[in-house]
Amino acid sequence: MSKIRHEWYQTDSEVVVSVFIRNVKEEDLKIELQERSLSLSVHLPTGSDVVFDLDPLAHPIDAQTSSYRVLQPKIELKLKKKDGGVKWNKIEGEDEGGATLSAPVEKAATHAYPSSSRKRHDWDSIVKQSAEEDEELKKDFAKDPNAGGDQALNELFQKLYADATDDQRRAMIKSYQESNGTALSTDWSDVGKKKVETRPPDSMLAKKWEQ
Repeated sequence: MSKIRHEWYQTDSEVVVSVFIRNVKEEDLKIELQERSLSLSVHLPTGSDVVFDLDPLAHPIDAQTSSYRVLQPKIELKLKKKDGGVKWNKIEGEDEGGATLSAPVEKAATHAYPSSSRKRHDWDSIVKQSAEEDEELKKDFAKDPNAGGDQALNELFQKLYADATDDQRRAMIKSYQESNGTALSTDWSDVGKKKVETRPPDSMLAKKWEQ
């Protein structure tokens, strides 16, 4: 696997790969996607090239509908799964798993963003930390009144997690898991010092599964 720093997470329909190369210009970037491989190269001002490869990918992708975008700190690739709903246990090499993603991938070895569930959540911290994402969702809702609900929340989580720093992602996963899905925080300086307690709504009581 490439030694260039990179991270990835997945949804039912796609695998999102972040390659951390800063200040890349579109004209200096070359990306080649095939069903079972990814190749990315960046031409540097020094005349040399930085190359990032994943070959073979753990599962096939639809190269035609996959996409990428260049951000200031990284290059983000959205690889469309050819077999939607299949969980990737790893991103490169042969994967004997391939279980169906019927629930959020909270305990996977790789990062996974918190997803909507039957539990009640404390959304106040999310709104404070993701004002721009929230505004985008409002615009989308104005265009399509039927949008929203769980789908909108999932989209918010994806955007928030994809653009978060390493510490923010650690805080999101730790707070979400330790609070049993009732709180979500991106403040690692606070979350990293203590256990995040379960905080159910005022009208509800938190109980363990066996109770």
